[in-house]
Amino acid sequence: MTLRAVIARPARSARVGSHRRHLLVGALLPAVLVIPVLAGCSASDAPDGTRAAPAPSVTAGSRLPAVQNATDLTRKPLSAAGSGTPPSTLVTHDLVTGHGASASATSTVAIQYSGVLWRNGKEFDTTWGSGQTATFPLDSTIAGFGRGIDGMRVGGRRQIVIPPDLGYGPAGGQPPTILADDTLVFVVDLLAVQGGGGGGASPQP
Repeated sequence: MTLRAVIARPARSARVGSHRRHLLVGALLPAVLVIPVLAGCSASDAPDGTRAAPAPSVTAGSRLPAVQNATDLTRKPLSAAGSGTPPSTLVTHDLVTGHGASASATSTVAIQYSGVLWRNGKEFDTTWGSGQTATFPLDSTIAGFGRGIDGMRVGGRRQIVIPPDLGYGPAGGQPPTILADDTLVFVVDLLAVQGGGGGGASPQP
C-alpha cells in the first residue's frame, strides 16, 4: 500500500479530523493530508485514444495556463503558469472528453493528477512518477477540487483552476510553497468512480 498526498480540506469537520490520524510526516507539505491508496495502478492503465475536448470558455481577464501533453493520457500533463489576473470563480476545461461513469462531488474516485500554482507554474503535488493512482472521497478535499471533478466522466482529462475561496483562502496552504490567496491549477485524469457518480460505479483500474 502506497501513500499519496492529497490537497485536503482544512481540518474543521469530524471527517477530516479522523483522517488526521493517518498523517504522514514526510517531505510533502504538513498542511496536505496523506491518505492510503486503496488500489493502485500504473499510469499506463489510463484510458487512451479518446478525442480532445472542445476549446474552453475563459473567464474575462484571464487566460488558462497552457498544458503540455494535454491530450496524451499516457504522459504526465505539464501546466504552465497562469497569465494575467486569475479567475475569481472555479473554471474547468475538459482537455479530453471521457465516456465512462460520471463522478459527482461526493464520489470516491481513482485519479492521476498534478497540481501547480497559477502565479509561477511551480508543481506542489503529483501522482505521476509514483506508478500509483490516488483513490479517495472527493468530499474530504478542498471544495474546489471536488466541485471541479463533478460531472467528469471516466476516461477524461480535465484542467481545474481553483480560486482561493474554494482552496485555502486567506490562511494559505503551507508557506513558502502555497501562500495566502494562491490560485491552484490541477490537471486530473479520472480513472474510476467507486460511488456517488451519476453514471454508476466503474471497475477499479
